[in-house]
Amino acid sequence: MKHRFVGQRVRRLNDEYLLRGTGRYIDDIVLPDMVHASIVRSPVAHGRLIGFDSAGDGRATVYDPDRLASLIPGELPVLWILGGQQQRSTPVVDNALRYVGQPLAVVIAESRYLAEDHAEQVGLDIEELEPVLAIDQALASDAPLLYPDIGSNVLASFDAGDSEDHAAAVFAAADRSLTMRLRIGRIHGVALEGRGIVAVPEPRGKLTVYTSTQTPHSVRDSLCESLEMAQSQVRVVAPDVGGGFGLKDHVYEDEVMVAAAALDLGRPVKWVEDRSESLLATTHARDEIHDVEVAFDDDGTLRGLRLHSFRNAGARFAVFGGGPLFTVFGVVPGPYRWEAVRCVGRVVATNTMSTGAYRGFGQTQAAFIRERVVDLVAVELGREPVELRLQNMIGPGELPYQIRTMIEYDNGDYPEALRRAQQLIEDGPAAAEDGRCRGVGYCSYVQMAGIGPSTMNEFIGLSIGGFETATIRLEPDGSVRVATGVSPHGQGLETTIPQLVADELGVELATIELVHGDTDTTPYSPYGTAASRSIAVGGGAAVVAAQRVAEKIKTIAAEMLEASPADIELGEGQARVAGTEVGVSIPEVAQRAWQGFRLPEGTEPGLVASHSYDPASATFSYATHACRVAVDPGTGQVEVEDYVVVSDCGTMVNPTIVEGQIQG
Repeated sequence: MKHRFVGQRVRRLNDEYLLRGTGRYIDDIVLPDMVHASIVRSPVAHGRLIGFDSAGDGRATVYDPDRLASLIPGELPVLWILGGQQQRSTPVVDNALRYVGQPLAVVIAESRYLAEDHAEQVGLDIEELEPVLAIDQALASDAPLLYPDIGSNVLASFDAGDSEDHAAAVFAAADRSLTMRLRIGRIHGVALEGRGIVAVPEPRGKLTVYTSTQTPHSVRDSLCESLEMAQSQVRVVAPDVGGGFGLKDHVYEDEVMVAAAALDLGRPVKWVEDRSESLLATTHARDEIHDVEVAFDDDGTLRGLRLHSFRNAGARFAVFGGGPLFTVFGVVPGPYRWEAVRCVGRVVATNTMSTGAYRGFGQTQAAFIRERVVDLVAVELGREPVELRLQNMIGPGELPYQIRTMIEYDNGDYPEALRRAQQLIEDGPAAAEDGRCRGVGYCSYVQMAGIGPSTMNEFIGLSIGGFETATIRLEPDGSVRVATGVSPHGQGLETTIPQLVADELGVELATIELVHGDTDTTPYSPYGTAASRSIAVGGGAAVVAAQRVAEKIKTIAAEMLEASPADIELGEGQARVAGTEVGVSIPEVAQRAWQGFRLPEGTEPGLVASHSYDPASATFSYATHACRVAVDPGTGQVEVEDYVVVSDCGTMVNPTIVEGQIQG
């Protein structure tokens, strides 16, 4: 099929209203009779709450831990269960204090200022305990335990790749080996808009929640589990969302507390975190130690890779638990041939904020580990790093190729991406002769995206499906509504999904509206927008649903034109007999479809179709980054002088949006 919109640099359809400041974010929501919340948080990293004094002057309502516990009977689920995992759900309210910023109570007042003032007056009687702040400390034999009932600070232990016996044999046969310890520091992703919630009690015991989230259905499900409400009773709406990056892929304890308070009060309650709260109590990421061994031969052949890795989970498992470390293990082989890859991981608890999803979800760490290993092997052998990479790279003629961690790469030309990056960086601006030291670094990787199918999720311990669903309805006037479970917050899906649908239906982009972010009006989505899968999986669902609507358009148009459906072509808002100017407008076909009479025999009224797309496998893109830096030998100051990315993205629905994502 010839594409009219897919592959074109269509301007993002929602940019104008966002740039004009007319977007509707959480803090823009103001409702009648709404009150405001402030969260009382733990000031210590480790302790026990033994007393709580609400204090105040009566101008605020305080939901102390005991009151909240009576309103929140359930717990928050962990959706990814790894081998030997000791924690499958976590309490919303807990008198055991495990990190600075842990939510303990909610203060409700007529204004945010009153609520915050009163929260500062609350008295906490705390028995402070020795904190455990780092991985090494948590693993010590005499370390204080965050969860004494577990018996250690290890929340999960698992392995991946080859058996230890196979890895040992490969290492024994290799000419050389190197060992190293790599520490990957803790980070906090800073979305332009922080978290927030407006919880609105509705008639008949229902609840509507407006929240800045990537995953409306997942938030609803977790709210229902913790509040013990039916999913049909809770509606979650994601308005415009100012960034997510993985931080907003689940509901947090403080948000559940606000929802419980709203239900109890019978009034809408708003809470919006400030930047200090974000740093304290919104998911952190990474914080890992990797003890790495690499086996290789004198001729540069990479033989074996061993990882003994540790991830700091923080005070409790976030919704995807130790999943980022599992992902490190899955993709650490990268674009190279290995005879053995053996990975052993432990996820440990410390008295710090929980770590969870953040851009790359483990794939960034895997790239750093692997490429650092290759560079050190090159230094050990006195080889050029690019030459060594090319020697060990999987070639296009070897694909499909199953790497040692059981993932199968489908297609690509990894050596060509590296060669082009090298050429571009070498052809860049000439370096000044200024006494500074200069060097070029390379990173080649294969990125796994479009995560699925559902059966694979079950195999690796994920308790959610890998599908996405779309429903497409052509209205009687010819306009198109596309309801999707994915939940855009900067990806440009409001433009790219309509591009896909417009080509299938033969209509103009201006006629298409994308409906998203509302659990009452959109199909169920296990993920929302996460894991680089919205176009690959959510877009796939929209394409198939659109194809089904298109077939029905052709059937009805053929009846109207006294032609065969096989001869009908759709384009530019028309259904035409191929090779002629004989046709009928798609709005006319839509009107006929919804009138319900004079339809082809056996054809139901209406033009609507749904499809749930469960991919056969993940998708894989690949890239090489090259960076030239200059280092002042006197001061150590580093300057990036040139940066090149060669990225194979597959089909680019909108090249401008793809380029923006790569630059970002």
